[in-house]
Amino acid sequence: MRKQIIQSESFFMGLGFSALTLILFPAHAVQAEPKTYTLNEALSTAVEHSPVLQKSQASLDEMRWKNTEGASVFLPSLQLTANHFFERKYQLLDVSIGGGPVIEIPQIFPSSSATLAANWLLFDGFGNVNTYRATRDLKNAAQADYEWTEFQLAQDVKLQYARVVSAKKLKEVAEQNLKTLENHQAQVNLMKKGGISTNYDVLRVESQLSEAQADLLQAQDNIIIAQEKLAQILGVSEAVDVASDADLETPNSAPIKPIEYTRDDSKRKDLIALESKVTAADEMDSVSSTFWIPKVGLGAQYNYYNNLSDPLTDYSNYRRSWSAGFFLTWDIFNPRSYALSKEEKYKSIQVQKNLMQAHLQAPVDFAFWKKRYLYNSTLYEAKKVDQSRATETVRLAQAGFKAGIRTTTDVLDAELDLFRARAGIVNAQMNCLEAKVKLELSQGQTL
Repeated sequence: MRKQIIQSESFFMGLGFSALTLILFPAHAVQAEPKTYTLNEALSTAVEHSPVLQKSQASLDEMRWKNTEGASVFLPSLQLTANHFFERKYQLLDVSIGGGPVIEIPQIFPSSSATLAANWLLFDGFGNVNTYRATRDLKNAAQADYEWTEFQLAQDVKLQYARVVSAKKLKEVAEQNLKTLENHQAQVNLMKKGGISTNYDVLRVESQLSEAQADLLQAQDNIIIAQEKLAQILGVSEAVDVASDADLETPNSAPIKPIEYTRDDSKRKDLIALESKVTAADEMDSVSSTFWIPKVGLGAQYNYYNNLSDPLTDYSNYRRSWSAGFFLTWDIFNPRSYALSKEEKYKSIQVQKNLMQAHLQAPVDFAFWKKRYLYNSTLYEAKKVDQSRATETVRLAQAGFKAGIRTTTDVLDAELDLFRARAGIVNAQMNCLEAKVKLELSQGQTL
């Protein structure tokens, strides 16, 4: 009876602890299932949510308005100013008429006034023309940057999507290897009890089993890491996964071998953007060098003021005045403008060197990734042959073991070779896909 009471108390205490755990840690009670994406769904989601692409779009919109700002230099500007003074004390002007006593005359200014001013810059050494051209080129550069960012985002999505698929395939290989080794361990332990196997055989299997368990844990972690990276690229905060039928692309070196590098800047939107930035930098350098040229403009003012009475609404005492004419300004000595012109000059040089560096890097990247693809496609074919050979070797080793002419060590070695061949196939496929994506980026187009 006492035993039943103790069991009942333990049961209810367990229920209470479980309920308390659900209350304190509700997040652990339900695990959200990751959202599954096909490759096309992942690409469309990235276009819609990626902060990288949205940032590029915002930069493009900024440059469009910058171009509007550049066009505004050709148009006149209008300013309206108005004021009304509640308290004032006039300045006094001392005047002596005909040698008589000095008379203090207050210098009256309007208590209420409104001024409409118009200014139109007619000539500034063609600085306004070059400013407009520079902003136009910057807008074109932003457009090319956006298109390149969109293309690069699609390539990143394809590559990371494949990494998730690759990680899941490697996990399947690791699970198969672990299951095989566990069966092998059970068999060796039985054979040791029968006096057929030795401690060496058992320890060797246990060592390989521990390594296989670690490989499986790493494969599981790699899936999570790859999924999190894919979600980051897509621009979503939820857990993501690939479609169950997703597979890696089969390497094919035939269409890659004849491709040679050709410099075609029309395909490389990033190089088009750099070229536009170089042109814009040259034009801004020209703008900054016009500081020493006189500027000629047309100006006009219309004033509506009251200097006879204080009330703001005393419209009967308001008067009108206006003026119009040409104006000229000339910076005879301005060290700041000179320094700014030098800054623009060296900014232009930096952008030119960036473009030169990009042109030098492009053929190097192309050659490297082409060789990488051809190597891994050859390795893929070799690993397929290795898998066939290893499968046959495992069969022969197991048959030989049953016939008593092979040892457990021979079977274990054959099984490990088969595991390495399977993993090698997946890795070669993934490396080929990565090389192809990078090759397409170096060409600026899909192959």
